[in-house]
Amino acid sequence: MKTRLLTAIAALAVLCGCQTPHEFTAPDKAWKTHIGQLKYTDGDRTLIGDVVVRQRGAHDFQLDFQKAAGVPLLALHEDATTAQAEGVLARGSWQGKPAAAPKHLRNWLALREAFVNPASVGSWAGQPKSTRGQLTSLSLNFPEDGQRFHFQFNR
Repeated sequence: MKTRLLTAIAALAVLCGCQTPHEFTAPDKAWKTHIGQLKYTDGDRTLIGDVVVRQRGAHDFQLDFQKAAGVPLLALHEDATTAQAEGVLARGSWQGKPAAAPKHLRNWLALREAFVNPASVGSWAGQPKSTRGQLTSLSLNFPEDGQRFHFQFNR
């Protein structure tokens, strides 16, 4: 009896530990890269830091937001089925289906769509600016909960 219980516990531990993490596509030359600054406001605080946004098509999206001293605030990876967020603004780490994201991450996950269609109105109001076909700035307001994102890109 004791042996069966230990065997069952060991099998369960192996099965739980074997979950493979989702593999996101690594950026290559097909991805658009935007490098610059992000001013993020949520009503309680305003954060300004360096940002790198990478996107490919309508589904692959990555965002790295950090303070100037290299302090990571948010690393976000998203594709058609899965999203992953890590850092202070993620309140640790989270991975799952974008539709099942915690409330504090939902607008961050909406950025993928906002970068594909910045002027359209989803849950945000967007104001993109471009020079010679290159996105130079993007302001997004999420009026439902007061979050605002202002991106200013160098290239």
